[in-house]
Amino acid sequence: MIVEELGAQAVAHDSGAIVASVARSEFVYARSGRTLTLAVEPLDVYYVRLPDRPVWSDGEALTPDEAQQLLADVAATFEHWGERCEFIRPDDPRILRTLDQLVTYIRSEAQA
Repeated sequence: MIVEELGAQAVAHDSGAIVASVARSEFVYARSGRTLTLAVEPLDVYYVRLPDRPVWSDGEALTPDEAQQLLADVAATFEHWGERCEFIRPDDPRILRTLDQLVTYIRSEAQA
C-alpha cells in the first residue's frame, strides 16, 4: 500500500520500499538500505524486465519473500499512477526492438 507520494516520479510504500522512476526506461526499487534497478519498456503496457535471479546492488540475491514484495510494490506503484504493468523476462518477444533480437528469438523458437 502506498503511504506517501514523494514527488511526481516516486512513492513510498508501507512495506518500507520506495519505487522511483529515474529515467524513461529505468526504475529503482529501494528497501532496507539496498537498491535494485529495473529496466522498463514503456509501451502500451509498462513491461518491467525481471532478471532470472534478481540481486540487490550489493550483489546479494533477493529472498523469495523480498522478490514477492518487490512485485507487489512495483505493481501497486503503477496502479497508483493509473498505469498497467506486466513483469516479463528480458527476452520476451513483445519487447524485442532490433531485427537481430527478433531473428535470434525466432530461430530459438524454431529449434525448441
